[in-house]
Amino acid sequence: MHDDSLDRILESLCQIQISLESLRVSVTSMNDLLGDHETRLRKIEVWKHNLTPVIAVLTFVLGAIFSVAVGKVIS
Repeated sequence: MHDDSLDRILESLCQIQISLESLRVSVTSMNDLLGDHETRLRKIEVWKHNLTPVIAVLTFVLGAIFSVAVGKVIS
């Protein structure tokens, strides 16, 4: 009777150990994915920051060209 109880406890502990290991692997995987996601977001922010002046200049130049074209059409 006592051995059966100890066997069940030992089996339960082994199952808990397996579940905890599976949880550890899952958390590690999620942590790696989160790190990759943060790196991608940082790269996008850098590109966005670097492209903002270029887009501003292109907008200004296109606006100036359009203004000259409209001025020539009106006159």
